Amino acid sequence: MKGNETVINYLQEVLTAELTAINQYFLHAEMLENWGYERLAKITKKESIEEMVHAEKLLHRMLYLDGSPNMGSLFPLRIGQNVKQQFENDLALELEALP
Repeated sequence: MKGNETVINYLQEVLTAELTAINQYFLHAEMLENWGYERLAKITKKESIEEMVHAEKLLHRMLYLDGSPNMGSLFPLRIGQNVKQQFENDLALELEALP
């Protein structure tokens, strides 16, 4: 099905945000584990996996609309150097991803 180019472009922007979140959350989870915050690392890694599910749904929709998803596009990662910075950076990423 040929989709509207504006819609496909919007879906690509949302996909880029999801892919960025996957990477940022995953790295944060690994850092948290390294710092000894096992429970927090597990929760953060789960968030990364949830973002993968969101990305998968976007991919399906884009392909259905005959779009060409760009999986290599990311927004800049903002990696926190402590737990507080990680929370702030992850929240900022989520808020920026809102339409």
